[in-house]
This record gives sequence, C-alpha cells and structure tokens, in this order.
Amino acid sequence: MEFLLGFSALIDRLNRRVGQITLWLVLLSVLLSALTATLRYLLDWGSNAMIEGQWFMFGLIFLFYAPLTLQERGHVRVDILYNRLPPRGQVLVEIFGGLLFLVPVCLLILVDAWGYFLIAFHQNESSINPGGLIWWPMKLAIPIGFALLALQGVSEIIKGLAALTGHRPLPTATTGGH
Repeated sequence: MEFLLGFSALIDRLNRRVGQITLWLVLLSVLLSALTATLRYLLDWGSNAMIEGQWFMFGLIFLFYAPLTLQERGHVRVDILYNRLPPRGQVLVEIFGGLLFLVPVCLLILVDAWGYFLIAFHQNESSINPGGLIWWPMKLAIPIGFALLALQGVSEIIKGLAALTGHRPLPTATTGGH
C-alpha cells in the first residue's frame, strides 16, 4: 500500500502543479478578453486569432484544472444520499464511482480524442476564419486533460482504498473528503 500511496502522492503533485500553472491562464484570458474588447471598441479593430485564443484558453482552463478540482473535492456530485452516508460509505461511493464511471469514461474519451488529434495534426488543421489559429494543439490538449483526470481518479481510488484498509484516516462525515 505504501507504494500505491507514493504513486498517488506523485499524481497529486503533478496535478497540483498543472492546476497552479493553469490558474495563470485565467489571468491571461481576462487580459486578452479586455484587450480584444478595447481594440474593437476604441480602434474598431478585431482579430480572429485573439478571439480564438480566448476560446482555447477557456477550454484549457477547464481541461487542466478538472483534476485538481477532483483532488480538492470541488467537483459536482449529488449530495442527497452521499452526505447521509457514514464516512466509510462515502469512501465506497468514491471508489466505485471512480472505478465504474470516472476512469473508464476518461479513458474512452482519451482514446477517441487521440484519434481526433491525429487527424487534425496530419491535416495541419487550422481555423477557417481569416487570421485564425491552428487547431491541432488544442485538440492535443483534450487527451492530455483526460489522461490527467483519469490519473487523478486513480489517485482518489488509491486514497479511498488506503482509508478503508486503515492506512489513512477515514474522512470526517462533515467534509466528505479524504
């Protein structure tokens, strides 16, 4: 179990670092949005690349911050029954949810998105808009983001198993986290 917990800690550190870097995209996206609006209204000038850059950053924020959101227990869940369960029941829900839904769906999306990226890369896909951006780098971000989310799911499963086997404390009933 110590090896698995070490692997889990490595995944947690990786996703925490990716999340910290991703936070800078929020600031960059806000600044780019403000610049785009300012140039449009003050100078009557626009750029498709700037608009698409905003879209791309918005997508990257969601893709690359999702694993840290899962790690910090900030994801959306139906709490009607979950909060009424004892800590051991909550951990079991997290483990089975990860094993039956989160990790398999992430892997399916990862595999499908990888093919989607390869097609875009081989065609050097870019925007149909004049002055737009190339799109294949963004399409590469999709499988990377879902790989990171799947890894975080594995980390959460490991931490849940460790809690059930006494290698980590069970979460308190009020927080629901590990």
